[in-house]
Amino acid sequence: MVQYFASLNENHLEFITSQPVFFVASAPWAGDHINVSPKGHPSRTFSVLGPNTVAYLDATGSGCETISHVYENGRVTVMFCSFGPSPQIMRLFCKGRVVEKWDQHYQELRARMATENGDDVDITGARAIIVLKIKKVQTSSGFGVPIVAKGSTATITGGDGDAIPAVGHDEDDNAIDGWKPRDNMDNWARKMLEKQELMDYQKRSNLYSLDGLPGLMSARRALDQNLAIEDTKAWIRKVSRQQDAVFLGVGLGILLMIVLSLVGVLNIQPTFLHHIVNFQRRQMGEAEVWEKSEL
Repeated sequence: MVQYFASLNENHLEFITSQPVFFVASAPWAGDHINVSPKGHPSRTFSVLGPNTVAYLDATGSGCETISHVYENGRVTVMFCSFGPSPQIMRLFCKGRVVEKWDQHYQELRARMATENGDDVDITGARAIIVLKIKKVQTSSGFGVPIVAKGSTATITGGDGDAIPAVGHDEDDNAIDGWKPRDNMDNWARKMLEKQELMDYQKRSNLYSLDGLPGLMSARRALDQNLAIEDTKAWIRKVSRQQDAVFLGVGLGILLMIVLSLVGVLNIQPTFLHHIVNFQRRQMGEAEVWEKSEL
């Protein structure tokens, strides 16, 4: 059953902190792509800062879709879902902002996240903190989500008699509820930092989104981009992709001018028409005609 809440409550917090992974979705105002990203290590990267505020550390990756979309419009949906015996899905509909690592508020925010989660709030190669203001919380049953179980591969029979596949794996002392964190991202970021190549990678891979939106601000500044010009280009591309809205706005503007002219509030002088008519009269050798206000 779907339920909506204006903010997070204690049950929501308990559910969030119990999950090993969360998903982030975002999209541009106009474009071909809608982005969905899985995020691991929530105990180290995700913090609840208040009933309507959450934040997560954003690691350097091969793209910058979420950052670009948040810079443009701020729309973000965060989803948690249970892969255990108690099915549930939770979505946080949010308005976000990006706080990059060079920002003066970055360390302040990271310290606040550590206060909520503990000193282990960190991830190698973090490039920004995404701060999200929650507009609405939605919970629903997660009966369509498979169960991830410990031990060998198993097939679990649900209450309705359907077989539910469970992903099995070997036992591991580092596994939490059947999940074992990957070290690939941390190891890769650590090596890039040691070789002082992380910024070069960000300049190559985090400069624009798939739809051409401006991306990581630090990468753009490192390349000496003219931010005003590039942001203007992005705005023009956005408007050009919404031609129906542009035509509607122009049409409504013309209609408003006609109405105001008819009621006497606005006096429209079609001077360009007089110039066209007088040009034709000159070609025909006739005298030009002007309005009294133009004499």
